[in-house]
Amino acid sequence: MEYCQIKGLDAQVARIALGTGWFGPENEEAIFELMDAYVANGGNVIDTGRFYNGGKAETVITKWLKERGNRDELLLVNKACHHYVDENNVQYPDKSRVGAEYITEDLEYSLKNMGVKHFDMYVMHRDNEDVPVEELMDRFEQHRLEGKITTYGVSNWSVERIKAANDYCKEKGYQGISINSPSFTLADVKKPRWFRAVYVDADYVKKNNEMGITVMSWGAQGAGFFVPLWKDMNADAPEDIKGAFFTEGNFKKMARVEEVAKIREVEPINVALAYVLNDRFDVFASIGPRNKKELLSSLKAQDVHLTPEEIAYLELRTESL
Repeated sequence: MEYCQIKGLDAQVARIALGTGWFGPENEEAIFELMDAYVANGGNVIDTGRFYNGGKAETVITKWLKERGNRDELLLVNKACHHYVDENNVQYPDKSRVGAEYITEDLEYSLKNMGVKHFDMYVMHRDNEDVPVEELMDRFEQHRLEGKITTYGVSNWSVERIKAANDYCKEKGYQGISINSPSFTLADVKKPRWFRAVYVDADYVKKNNEMGITVMSWGAQGAGFFVPLWKDMNADAPEDIKGAFFTEGNFKKMARVEEVAKIREVEPINVALAYVLNDRFDVFASIGPRNKKELLSSLKAQDVHLTPEEIAYLELRTESL
C-alpha cells in the first residue's frame, strides 16, 4: 500500500481508502471479508457517513470494529451536512442540511452510533453558498479543539468557496481545511449523478494542492465505466450512468485506457485509477469494491506509474503515445 500525509494527522494515510456507501448488515459476511482483506493489504482509511445506505453502513462497520478491536490502528472518515436520506436510502435533496448546527448534530450522532471518541477526518458532504464559510469553519475548529475530530474538510465545493474558507482559517489561526473530496476521474461528466455533486479536473486538484489541501476523490473509477462495463453509446446502462458518462469523448478515452492497459499488461480499471493516483498531485481515492476480488484488482493500480506522455494521451491532449 502506498501512503500520503495529510495536514493535521500524524499517521500516514493509505492512498486507497475503503468506501462504504453500499454497506449494510444484510451483506455482513462479504463486507467483513472485504474489510479484513483491505487491512491485511496495508489499508487504514475507512470512509463512511451517517446517511450511507440509509444509515446502515455505520452499523456494520461498528460491529466489525468491535469484533476486530482495531479502531486505534485505523483512520475513520465520517461526514456531515448531507441532505436528508430516509431508512430506505431515498434522498431528499430539497431538504438541505448545510449549517453549523448540522455539523454538530451529525457528529454527535455518529460518534454515539459508532461508539468511538473521535473521527480522524470529518468532512462536509455538500455546500450551500447561502451559508457563510465563517460559520462552518468556526464549528469545525470548535470540534477539533474539543478532540472530537482530528482534521476537517469539505466535499463537492467550488474552488472559490474553498479559498474563502481557507483564507478565513488562516486569518483566525485555525488548522483549516485538510482534505477536499470531489469526484476526480479521467472521465468527463456531462451531468452529475447526484444533487450538487462536483466533478473536477486536474486544474481543480492542482489549485487545492497549492492551498495545502489533499484531495480525496470519490468515483475515481468512473462508476465502473472503465472496467469497462459498456462498449459504446448504444450500450444498455442505467440512466444516471448514461447521463453522466456516455459521450463520444469518454468512449475515446476508454479505448485509450484499454490500449495503455494492454501495453502495461494490467486491467483497464487499473489504468483509470492510476490516472487519479498519479504522483503529479497530492491525492488519495475512496473506492467502493463489492468484494475481495474487486478490491485486490483495484490495489494493483498502485503498481502502474503513468508517464506524463501517457497522461496527456489519456486526456486526449495528444494523438499518439
